[in-house]
Amino acid sequence: MIKTTIRYFFSAGLFVLIAFAISLMLGARYPQDRTAEEIESKYLLRSSSFITIDGVKIHFTDEGNGPVLILLHANYANLIDWNPWIEELGASHRIIRFDIPGHGLSYSDPSGDYSIQRTLFLFKGLMNHLNIDNFSIAGASLGGTIGIHYASNYPNEINKLILVSPGALNERVRGSNEPAHLPKIFNLLTQITPRALIEGLLTGGFGDPSRISEELVTRWHELLLKEGQRDAQMARMKQYISGDIDKIIQSIESPVLIMWGKKNKVVSVDLAIVMKDLLINSPSVKTIIYENAGHQLAQEIGSETAKDALIYLTANN
Repeated sequence: MIKTTIRYFFSAGLFVLIAFAISLMLGARYPQDRTAEEIESKYLLRSSSFITIDGVKIHFTDEGNGPVLILLHANYANLIDWNPWIEELGASHRIIRFDIPGHGLSYSDPSGDYSIQRTLFLFKGLMNHLNIDNFSIAGASLGGTIGIHYASNYPNEINKLILVSPGALNERVRGSNEPAHLPKIFNLLTQITPRALIEGLLTGGFGDPSRISEELVTRWHELLLKEGQRDAQMARMKQYISGDIDKIIQSIESPVLIMWGKKNKVVSVDLAIVMKDLLINSPSVKTIIYENAGHQLAQEIGSETAKDALIYLTANN
């Protein structure tokens, strides 16, 4: 995703340079930050709730009845992206989704810590608050990686694990104990964030860019402009360490469904097979490859993936 971000940052070309000049003259970001109140007035859901865990105000929803399913979104994404899954699974499951700190309507972390370990701590805190200790996880991209780590740390809590194009095996970060080096110019993304950049990110993440809606681009862009989010996004990318991810994957003991888009330009579909082969302690591993979809499966073919997830979660496997 970082290479995709850089590519589309530069593709904005002259517009970016002009915006940067304006930003320097005004001594402000372009576009300017939006207040939390302004963003919440537009994107709060009827099911929205907030909880503060160790100083971090987290936005989440808790809907439906039945077996519990936790939905973890991708980087740059937000819990609203899971709406098609709510529509398909909401009648049969209790579904909890939350905005990972620095995303959506959740607030940035005052500690400045956006490591996987910190994210797991906050995730566990939310589960404790809701008194939930038995559930399934569906995680997309970054959310899939978080789900892998959680299932490894708390195996007795997990029923089934659905990995939607997880980024855990991306060659840039696989097995690294040091954060990836980012070019200094990448810091400009915290100051200049044109809508064209977000449109470019989504274009790189879809197998068929014609499926990208104006509403999706606008929502991703506006939520990223919420005060504190751009700095949080940058901090997360700079702090990300996968660790010994191969061994972590090998430790998973729950049944696993892998979903992958064949046209995935961010994390090659070949890694779906690698992922399956690493899951040596899982009692069952199923893989679904979507021929005409890319990396952002929840956004591109949400209803189709949700129907497959429902079949998987209700099957005796």
